[in-house]
Amino acid sequence: MRPGAWLLLPLLVSLPVFGDSGWGGAERPVHQRRTLVLPSSPGLVPPLELHLAPGVATVVEFEAPLLAGFEPPVCDGGFVQISRLNEGAWVFVATPALPADAPVLLTVNAEDGAEPLRFSLVTRGDAVDLWVRVVRAPASTDEDGAELMARRLLDAPDARATLAVPQEVAELNAHDSRGQVESVLWLGRRFFATVAVRSRKKGAPPWRLVQGRLRVMLADGVLLEWPAHVLSGGANAIGQRHVLTGLLPEGASRLELALDGQDSPGTFQPLRLEEALSRP
Repeated sequence: MRPGAWLLLPLLVSLPVFGDSGWGGAERPVHQRRTLVLPSSPGLVPPLELHLAPGVATVVEFEAPLLAGFEPPVCDGGFVQISRLNEGAWVFVATPALPADAPVLLTVNAEDGAEPLRFSLVTRGDAVDLWVRVVRAPASTDEDGAELMARRLLDAPDARATLAVPQEVAELNAHDSRGQVESVLWLGRRFFATVAVRSRKKGAPPWRLVQGRLRVMLADGVLLEWPAHVLSGGANAIGQRHVLTGLLPEGASRLELALDGQDSPGTFQPLRLEEALSRP
């Protein structure tokens, strides 16, 4: 992958199928390990999801000092039992009463001065968490430069390459809107994805994007999920463009993107990493 290359991404309409070493499509739930990076404003975006299964223990570790000595909360309704494993980790065990069709929301007190942590406890037929680590976003030294580049992409649409087949990454608001990746620019391990959200109903405002989430598989098999840096252009009667940027970790594979509304987390869709033919 050479720096500065525009990638023309083919249309990808479904997640790939993996065995026990991957996720999705398996005959039995995949046992997964994940690291979740906290958003900068947890109250403005959907809560972090924990994928539980009745009778399966899920260990959730918190980066110090996120817990700040707090004891595990009691989950309303008795859907999940939460116990303390050590100073920085709790164990979640879902009971058979955990609804299969609706998430259970859990709020956890955090360190002094920080917003509470919000979790959505869900059951999924394809995956269950065995281990989850919750961390804060690391400091970045190139965010100012990345934001400047993103603004240039928003302000100069004629300079953007477009995909031969735009990649649809979201059906939104019961098919009232759709999100498409129009272009992707790679600068080393840093990428910039231009996403267009358009309304399919005449006169209806486009769906409002509040967060873009990224997911990769690390070399040790852990899934890393973190919020992208999002810059939004001006909205018009039919749509709005956004530029999402992130830094691909060393040795990562299977880059995926999800688009979130305030109360509606998106579904991850893959973005291919291979070099492709490009045009200016």
